Amino acid sequence: MAETDLTDRTAVPRPPSFDVLPRERCRELLSATTVGRIAFTGRDGPVLLPVNYRVVGDAVVLRTSSSGTLAQLAGAETEVVFEVDYHAPMSRSAWSVLVRGTARVVEDPHVLDAAEASRGVSWVPGDHALVLAVTMDRVTGRSVG
Repeated sequence: MAETDLTDRTAVPRPPSFDVLPRERCRELLSATTVGRIAFTGRDGPVLLPVNYRVVGDAVVLRTSSSGTLAQLAGAETEVVFEVDYHAPMSRSAWSVLVRGTARVVEDPHVLDAAEASRGVSWVPGDHALVLAVTMDRVTGRSVG
């Protein structure tokens, strides 16, 4: 009886890596996608919403209706958390980027022009005249895989 080579079948899979992402890599990942989640404390308690967005300069910029839930952020500089992530179940890999900052109404014409130029197609119909910017005061990220 011939000997069987068990090398491939007995190989121990390497454990997944867990890495803290540098700020620049986090910015690259933020710029690579267009849907994230914004969280803040609203009038009725915690709010977490999916949003379309773009990175413009040092801010996460999003458009909303002046009568929508996000309009609560207008008129007050509110602390918010913004998050994007990605996962690939087949390769058991994922990443997440978290931005902590302040949401402000955009009035600067240069930022408004840049936001308009990079504007994607909104997933929600209607008027999106209110433009908000989230400052990137703290940007952290992690990856696994």
